[in-house]
Amino acid sequence: MWIRTVDRDDLENIRDLLVKTWHATYDDIYGEDRVNAINEDWHSLKALQKRMTKPYSEFVIADDGTEILGVAYASMGDERVAYLHQLYVNPQAQGRGAGKALLIEMESAFPMAAKMRLEVEEANAKAIAFYENQGYRQVDRTENCGSRDSGIPALILEKQIG
Repeated sequence: MWIRTVDRDDLENIRDLLVKTWHATYDDIYGEDRVNAINEDWHSLKALQKRMTKPYSEFVIADDGTEILGVAYASMGDERVAYLHQLYVNPQAQGRGAGKALLIEMESAFPMAAKMRLEVEEANAKAIAFYENQGYRQVDRTENCGSRDSGIPALILEKQIG
């Protein structure tokens, strides 16, 4: 497995991975219809293409040579804070190190950042445990994870990286 920068040819496969992962993780929490709507908004090809050209950002995949195991996207914010917007691993590939490798890559991608911050759905105990095992701690919470009016409650986790 290696971590590499996303290529335009990867976008369809990334979208498929995100749709599959979101349904496996969030159908029981939000329902299939809401997950479909989120996937159409947040994980559309147009949304993924925008990530490829955003300044001060990193968009990478974990690839084993036959399939994309996971994807991560982060950007640099103000005040020396990097934001991890997305880290998802194919449910069939979880537990094989792809998530940890992607997180390490994101933490090292912003040498000027003093900390990495992320939002995680309160009901996603598996993701919370993963991030806490990597040294992240809750610093706040939000009622609108991912976008201003999402209505999705989330914990805000943070880790000192610089």
